[in-house]
Amino acid sequence: MKTAYKTKNIDRKAACAEVKTEATRAKEVSFIMVAKGVLAFRESAHLIKVAEETGCEITIASGKKLGTNRSLLSLVNLGIVTGKSLVLNIKGERNDEAFREISKIIGGETDSNS
Repeated sequence: MKTAYKTKNIDRKAACAEVKTEATRAKEVSFIMVAKGVLAFRESAHLIKVAEETGCEITIASGKKLGTNRSLLSLVNLGIVTGKSLVLNIKGERNDEAFREISKIIGGETDSNS
């Protein structure tokens, strides 16, 4: 039984060695921010819209909670209010454009009705 287990591991290592690791990876950036506005339903929906337009994956962590652009409720559940610190992680090719728009949303500088 031990030999079969070792054989499986050897096969896995060989299979992994054949995979090229130089695949193009999406750019990923992280920022620590302090919210200057509230992240409610309207702002969260605008954040998701920005993520879709830029093709980026956005993750926000606040305390022990985590919210992503895949779920509106996960963003609202973060309970982000003025003065709360958060970690913003943006993964994608157009992350600089996404960061500019998201910082406006979190900073309370934009009207989320657009």
